[in-house]
Amino acid sequence: MSSPTTSTPSPPPEIWRLIFRFATTSQAAYAIDYLPFQPVQEFQETNSSLEEEALRLQTCLALVLVSRSFRDVAVEFLYEDVKIYHARGLASFMSGLSSSAAAASRAEGSSSYGSYVRRLEVPHRRSTFSSTNPHHQHHSPFPTHPIPCDPSAPSLSDILLLCPRLQILVRPCLRLDAESIAFWASLVRTPVVASLTHLMRLEWHESELDSRFYGFNNTLRLRELVSQAPNLRYLFLSSDRQNSLADLCLPSSLRTLRINRSNFHSTPPSSSASRKPLLKSRCHAPHPGAIPNFRNLVLHTTLPASLLSFVSAVGQHLRVLELAFAPQMIFSSNQMQRLLASCPVLEELVYALGAPEISSLPLDAPSSVKRVRLKINPDEWNPCKPVLRTQLGLLEGPSFPELREVILHDSSRWLMRREVGREAVGRMLKRGWVVRYEHDEGGANVALPVPVPT
Repeated sequence: MSSPTTSTPSPPPEIWRLIFRFATTSQAAYAIDYLPFQPVQEFQETNSSLEEEALRLQTCLALVLVSRSFRDVAVEFLYEDVKIYHARGLASFMSGLSSSAAAASRAEGSSSYGSYVRRLEVPHRRSTFSSTNPHHQHHSPFPTHPIPCDPSAPSLSDILLLCPRLQILVRPCLRLDAESIAFWASLVRTPVVASLTHLMRLEWHESELDSRFYGFNNTLRLRELVSQAPNLRYLFLSSDRQNSLADLCLPSSLRTLRINRSNFHSTPPSSSASRKPLLKSRCHAPHPGAIPNFRNLVLHTTLPASLLSFVSAVGQHLRVLELAFAPQMIFSSNQMQRLLASCPVLEELVYALGAPEISSLPLDAPSSVKRVRLKINPDEWNPCKPVLRTQLGLLEGPSFPELREVILHDSSRWLMRREVGREAVGRMLKRGWVVRYEHDEGGANVALPVPVPT
């Protein structure tokens, strides 16, 4: 008698989904809310990271082509993180979204590809543009506003309308070449009309050169994005405009504000029209009824007086202040006093030890800070012994009378291998402070329980 034939059951879609997720994980940051010491995107991008992203896309495409059931599962991961590299890629992307949207409207219960998009970066920072469109041919390397645009080309608003569940939008630093400038000019030529109810993180990088290239368009698109994102929780703004923040109506949902200044600076154009300010040049305080209550502020640069005034107007709710990694930068005593005085209920100060250096406060201006996070990474920055001693001694001085906890982000234990570090930590422990390592190799928070011998 022959044995009965048995078939091997196929794993359910939920199992395939876990497998596909593992095989196609993007290296891009998906964090919506504040995390200490989040690196700037351009510092994360290396040749190896770009190769990993290319491999991820190849894997997604291979899975989609296996079978209909594989495609139904894998298409989510293919469209989850989208980076627009060039105008030709944008046209292909928009064609796919439009076709799937039309098909989804005909088939009940199906989803369009655009509904899978969670993170969108346009244009990708390392984009290389090539176009045969005569509107995009410029003899000058720096075209100026108004830039001729193809009216049939997709706009930023068109993209957002087809990505209704977008959570993260990134507008990185643009390459200073004619093609990338013309490409972005085409994207921001029309108002953004999409309702961005799912948008929770916006990263926007601009320079004062943008007013030459795009006139008011760039500024208006930023204002529209923020005003139409009622659930926005994280705003990263890199801008040279003095009123860049005061011009925005920040939503009450905002929890983290990250501020940087552009790397590009130029003198204003000579024409009378271009000498007109982009908007009012002074930075005014927000309207009292519209003051945002964000909790986390990340600064990548020392602030001019205008932005210090803005912080003074909104700092009463701040709980966390991070001074982002900045070697050879010093926050003066005056700036530290103004910053911390603007934040009367600040609980946590976050910075890389010695990068930037922070100065002590006047004796009559103590801070409310109760916790300090220190990042120590000798591969990024190796402070000399005098700087190390001064910065550690500052924490024990009168500037921080409420300080009770120090968290070390020091995976290599570099600080405790230095005599000055061991001495400082020992004094902190003897005063009853909690000193601990954050996220040790095993994933736990490791506290130093006893004074370290000097």
